[in-house]
Amino acid sequence: MLLEFGAENFCSFKEGFEISFQKSKNSTEDIANIIAVKGANASGKTNVIKVLSFLRDFTTNSFSYLKPNEEIDIYSFFYNEEPTEIYIIFLEDKIEYKYELILTNEKIISEKIWRKDKRDTLIVERYEDSIQTTKEYKELETINLNRKNASIISTAKQYGFEKIDIIYELFNRIITNVHQLGKKDNKDMFLGVDEVSKFYFENQKRLNTIMHFLQKADIGISSIEIIESIDERTKELKYTPIFHYEIDEKESFLTYYEQSSGTQSLYLQLHLYFSILQVGGILALDEFDINLHPDLLPMLLNFFEDKELNPNNAQFIFTTHNYDIMDRLGKYKTVLVNKEDNESFLYRLDEIPGDIIRNDRPISPIYNANKIGGKPKIKA
Repeated sequence: MLLEFGAENFCSFKEGFEISFQKSKNSTEDIANIIAVKGANASGKTNVIKVLSFLRDFTTNSFSYLKPNEEIDIYSFFYNEEPTEIYIIFLEDKIEYKYELILTNEKIISEKIWRKDKRDTLIVERYEDSIQTTKEYKELETINLNRKNASIISTAKQYGFEKIDIIYELFNRIITNVHQLGKKDNKDMFLGVDEVSKFYFENQKRLNTIMHFLQKADIGISSIEIIESIDERTKELKYTPIFHYEIDEKESFLTYYEQSSGTQSLYLQLHLYFSILQVGGILALDEFDINLHPDLLPMLLNFFEDKELNPNNAQFIFTTHNYDIMDRLGKYKTVLVNKEDNESFLYRLDEIPGDIIRNDRPISPIYNANKIGGKPKIKA
């Protein structure tokens, strides 16, 4: 599970930020499965998700994605020349792992991996092209670190050092819909309709779950049928979803492409949600509610809050403009992002001093009255 992450001199965050999934930093007993990030347009919400996107891609793929002398795709605050600092803390099998990274566009300055069981132990420390490890990870010291733009995790994985696998998989289970240049296209984020339909065809139990959700969403679908056929042009198997309806006591149907954008989005997204739930991963979405009716959002959040639906403790962090979500999640699971003088800063609602936010009253009216920040300042 993800406990905490943060960054300094990253995109619009100059002085840095941290987001914790823990109700208290001194305890790992109460870890949130959901964090909502709210704020005005251009406040920096997306940059919060970009941190997780960068960490995932950099730690798992930098060795294979980047050419030896290619610049690292990282952006400091208004492109200043100071290094960017990023950290993240995971909990896996009751052991904490902390990854710390300092870098510029040109090179990695340092990487550190800490493990905490009963005490903190620095298990891997890299400074530019030198590395020191504990005895358990000694084989990593044989790696040639002439690749100044490749993470030690990605490099070790490339060379088949199995000891790094547990740490590699912590990052590999992060899925996001943004990258350093902004939001990814849906084709980059989700599988296409052909791939998703094939998966549903081969996994009838998952298809039944999707149908049940869509029926609860009350969009009129009685059932979904996946038809397998041969593409006459390519001679390959193709999978076509057919959506069945009951109209005037007669059965009718529509294809995927005749569905509303909301239904199409749900059909693709639900595959992703259930895949994350299955592996206990971390789903980080920017504006996850686009094309979705507000009444559907609580149903999606329930995937992560319901222990039966989420036995592997998958987590969900997202940005949204929806107000009601704050009332559902409360002050420990809601983060507000503000911007002043073009610099972003954030805080979790429980960090606001005083008793303006109380458990016995909703948060959204206080937010809409602009008493706790996170709202746009619109000039007349």
